[in-house]
Amino acid sequence: MPAHPFRFLTVIAFAAVFGVVSGPAALAHGAGHKPGDRVVTRDISASDTEDKAREYFTDTVLVSHTGEKLKFYSDILAGRTVVISFMFTACEDACPLINATLQRVQERLKDRMGKDILFVSITVDPKVDTAAVMADYRKQFKAGPGWLYVTGTEKNIEAVGNKMGQVFEKEAHLTALLVGNTKTARWRKIPANLSDTVIAAQVKDIADGIYD
Repeated sequence: MPAHPFRFLTVIAFAAVFGVVSGPAALAHGAGHKPGDRVVTRDISASDTEDKAREYFTDTVLVSHTGEKLKFYSDILAGRTVVISFMFTACEDACPLINATLQRVQERLKDRMGKDILFVSITVDPKVDTAAVMADYRKQFKAGPGWLYVTGTEKNIEAVGNKMGQVFEKEAHLTALLVGNTKTARWRKIPANLSDTVIAAQVKDIADGIYD
């Protein structure tokens, strides 16, 4: 696969595919969202069967905003399309903007939320962002039952973040959205500065197996 502008040398396979560990300024936390960042779609061939996907993403245990312990692959990713974002509740710049956009996308996808499409917002500040803090925070964005906010131990959050190409440093967290269909092993990186209309359409494409 040829290198692309988002590629950065890393041992993390997911990051190598999308180049999300060190991207342009528009993807850095707190940086201005600049137009021109492109959507990138890739197959994650290392996860193209159930067993391979579980091994690839792992069943690292996270904790939902309700306090429920969830296995990352089996309980969160498996059998559906997920929209993954990284955030922390004390963030005052990029995170509220991204969550507000996701709120609008949620409305556009309301007939499928919690069915075949799931939003997963993962904190990069688990010491502060307990399940109770996350539960309170998500109310600001009217998050419905198809939108999980998850936390966990620092070790487990870092492990999951590494699998998704996320730097475990809250001020440098990924601000692009990662959209994946674990039934097709197809993933797409979507700049969060796109309109909710465009993002919703991109999510539907991945959910429906449209790759163009």
